[in-house]
Amino acid sequence: MILELKDICKTYLQGKLEVPVLKDVTLSVDEGEYVAIMGPSGSGKTTLMNIIGCLDSPTSGEYLLEGKNVAGISDKKMSDVRLRSIGFVFQSFYLLSRQSALDNVALPLLYAGVNRKERSEIARKALERVGLGDRTDFKPTQLSGGQCQRVAIARAIVNNPKILLADEPTGALDTKSGEQIMEIFQSLNQEGVTILMITHEPEIAAHAKRVLYIRDGLLTAAPQASRSDGLPGAGGSGASPAPQAVEAPAVEAPAKGENVQKFDGQDRAVQEMAAQGHPAAGFAMPEAAPLPPAVAVREVTHLEVDMEAVLQRKNKRKPRHAQTRPGKPQAAPKPANQRPQPGQFDAPIPVALEGLGFGALRKGGAAGGVCRSQPRSG
Repeated sequence: MILELKDICKTYLQGKLEVPVLKDVTLSVDEGEYVAIMGPSGSGKTTLMNIIGCLDSPTSGEYLLEGKNVAGISDKKMSDVRLRSIGFVFQSFYLLSRQSALDNVALPLLYAGVNRKERSEIARKALERVGLGDRTDFKPTQLSGGQCQRVAIARAIVNNPKILLADEPTGALDTKSGEQIMEIFQSLNQEGVTILMITHEPEIAAHAKRVLYIRDGLLTAAPQASRSDGLPGAGGSGASPAPQAVEAPAVEAPAKGENVQKFDGQDRAVQEMAAQGHPAAGFAMPEAAPLPPAVAVREVTHLEVDMEAVLQRKNKRKPRHAQTRPGKPQAAPKPANQRPQPGQFDAPIPVALEGLGFGALRKGGAAGGVCRSQPRSG
């Protein structure tokens, strides 16, 4: 037995509220098995996968990996277990976009301390195993979604792990690409790799040798009936029952000319229906109410508003066209993009210099104005 879970529980805290995600999960997987776990969104599938992959720890319970209790393994040894014994395949690929397919696959070998030449050879063979031997120099942006997932699978198996964990490996792929990924999984399982796959697609789960079901944190061997998802229920197909036809109440047709309201302007078709005794003719629309008499307009007054004067009074500012006081010349406009002369600084610079401890440079200049100094001659 390669892994065993005993009464695993996982609870998260949201403030003071405890939210149970996994409830007494018990699972045993033999070496070389191919197991699929199905369940709707929010059922605890990914949390269970993270615990199996040693990415998270349970709140209670016991997890044995190759006969060893995971709770007693140090963080350093746990990292080594994840590196050498477990391969991960995710729905979103998680490839480095600026690195080639070969470099992405060789990344776990880099952490394992394998030399550069050997890394390239092993990564190239892993890409050949997934059918991408001719795409080694391609970057993820140059590959399709199915090809990117195959690169991710090659990266997961490059260290020859004993367990391959796949979380929705076909969730972001089309049907054809998904079938290609399943063919690769079948080949890996035939080579002796233990595969544990999470999916919500029955067609994908059918490739596994054993299918389990999880709902509301409970793992079972048989599916649980539900109305909200497409999982087959125990004793039924899981599909919602077809709605039964409801017979409409019969409406008696009035006698010809009976209970038919006629009004001026009624449509001729309605009149013909009434003459034939059609039931819909009995619901003729009432006569529309007359329009009110027209209101005579005696005079239209045009009101001109000086908006600039209104804004001036509101903001208490002088108008733009106001003349300056006599005897006070206007300042000449400063030419645009003119560089300051040597020794000439704008006002904010002396303030900054003072903050840096050079406040003496402000002496001799106008307060709050421009600090000027004469340039040296020669």
